[in-house]
Amino acid sequence: MNAKTPNLSTGVLLGVLGMLGFSGTLVATRIAVADFTPLDITCARIVIAGVLGAAFLVLTDQHSLPERGFAVSILVMGLGLAVGYPFFLAVALKTVPAVHGAVVAGLAPAATAIIAVLRTGERPPLPFWIACLVGFCAVLYFAYDAGGGHLSLADGWLFLGMLSLGIAYVEGGRVSRELGGSVTLSWAMIFLAPAALLPLILRTGEINLTAVSTAGWVSLAYLGIISMFLASVFWYRGLAIGGIARIGQINLLLPLTALGWSALFLGEEITRTAIACAVIVLGAMVVCLKGRT
Repeated sequence: MNAKTPNLSTGVLLGVLGMLGFSGTLVATRIAVADFTPLDITCARIVIAGVLGAAFLVLTDQHSLPERGFAVSILVMGLGLAVGYPFFLAVALKTVPAVHGAVVAGLAPAATAIIAVLRTGERPPLPFWIACLVGFCAVLYFAYDAGGGHLSLADGWLFLGMLSLGIAYVEGGRVSRELGGSVTLSWAMIFLAPAALLPLILRTGEINLTAVSTAGWVSLAYLGIISMFLASVFWYRGLAIGGIARIGQINLLLPLTALGWSALFLGEEITRTAIACAVIVLGAMVVCLKGRT
């Protein structure tokens, strides 16, 4: 057994836990947009995660400010993960079902791999790229088919969301190798929280909080506590110890799991095309994970 195996196994485990937490994001967002605006959801996620991050740093006695050299990467990670991705996702899911968003989310691993190569110098082998391309094409076909033979504006928002996520994963994964995933995420949310809190304060008088459904509150809590914080802690640690490009492909599982949540909680129809595309990207993930970087 080579020396990298334990790290890869741990990285895969952490990555899977993070992916499972992320997989409920689409369903929770789809429910939350019925009661809140995309801006409300985006800002609330950041503030909740910022409070949790501050508590974590204090309880673990890791509250020293990160070195200046890490600040830009931490901020970029936070903007991609906590601003770009949730905002674009919420805008898209106002007009398309969570099932649609779930399959298009399969583009995140391809975006992560490409950005990782450009930013960090990782060099996956040819089979990795072939599998990545197959997964990408399956997702693209699904979006085209679901749109009745064309790509919709919502697909554009979803693509921007996946690009934001890829950037966040790469920058966060790089810094997590030095600071740890939990510390990196916590500081990112703390840096963004003051700016996110202001719109929420200004919107307080406009939102009828008593009219918000229980499902809306639960979904918002899920997005802030699990999707934004806990799942991200596992995910960034997995990226740091298992390799950004390789562990990033675990998110190819997200469409398959998110399809199940969409059917279970929203009663959305899962078409044969959706299932076929999800299975294809799952196979592509397996090939990617077996390849050496």
